Amino acid sequence: MKSLSSITIGLAAGLLTTAAVADPITLSTLDLVGTSQLISPTLLRLTPNFDTNTVGGMPVGDPPAGAAWTPNLLNVADPFAVTFDFQMSGGNGQPDPADGSAGDGIAFLIQNDPRGTSAIGRGAGGMGFLGIYDSVAVMFDTYQNNYAYGDPNGNYIAVNTRGTDFNVPHHFCTDGQLTTDPTKAPDLPGVTCTSNPSLGMTGQLSPLMDNGAVHQATIVYDPGTLAVYLDSVLVLTVPLDLATTLSLQNGDDAYLGFTAGTRFSYQNQDILDFSMTPVPEPGMSVECLAGLAFLIFLGWTRPRRAV
Repeated sequence: MKSLSSITIGLAAGLLTTAAVADPITLSTLDLVGTSQLISPTLLRLTPNFDTNTVGGMPVGDPPAGAAWTPNLLNVADPFAVTFDFQMSGGNGQPDPADGSAGDGIAFLIQNDPRGTSAIGRGAGGMGFLGIYDSVAVMFDTYQNNYAYGDPNGNYIAVNTRGTDFNVPHHFCTDGQLTTDPTKAPDLPGVTCTSNPSLGMTGQLSPLMDNGAVHQATIVYDPGTLAVYLDSVLVLTVPLDLATTLSLQNGDDAYLGFTAGTRFSYQNQDILDFSMTPVPEPGMSVECLAGLAFLIFLGWTRPRRAV
């Protein structure tokens, strides 16, 4: 592990060569799919706190799911960091038995699905990304679907991928099936697995991510490692090399964006802003990215929104 002094020196040296300044991605430029709608320039609602598919007040058809993607491919083979503020509020309907909150949560995705910026997956516990191919999902999960998916609790973060195959919110591969209970029917009949879809997950986080407050997520990627920060605190680090895990376009590029799903336990699932640091120039060292992560840890990247 590098010492604090070496991180600081690396940061200073990198900044002398290239400033690591976050590049805002305007929410209005994102391609919206499903239930996603731009409520205002600073409020992208992925799902509302009610069911969009009902007949006589009863849910029918596919559960609500929303997605939003960058219109252009971005370089994800080299080190980068993304930051976004999110808010989950207005819980309505059946509460989560684990903690009384709503669901199902928001995911940040890196994807090269053949559908491109039209990609969307299953709603409800599928969180809008179940079924999206060639993707990595960082799940901010707020509802415990313990039987089908193996959720550890109702307030945790996980990183999921099945490489170029379609992604799922399941966490474990049990006897070749995506279910935590081999005595019951598989959640996705006919789908086999050889490894756990989750590269790693947290325990129960505090406070609840869907407590109505604005929370900030930062995801820092250095080939071989993906780190997730929540409200300036490092909560999860997983091994990941995007260039070998996914089929990147031109060997470097993918779409970035968000998905969300809900049903029965509804909530507004909102993105308030989104930014990505430019890919460092050759003169910017990995130590500089480590220094950037350290500043994120201290909450120095930019002022927080008022709740």
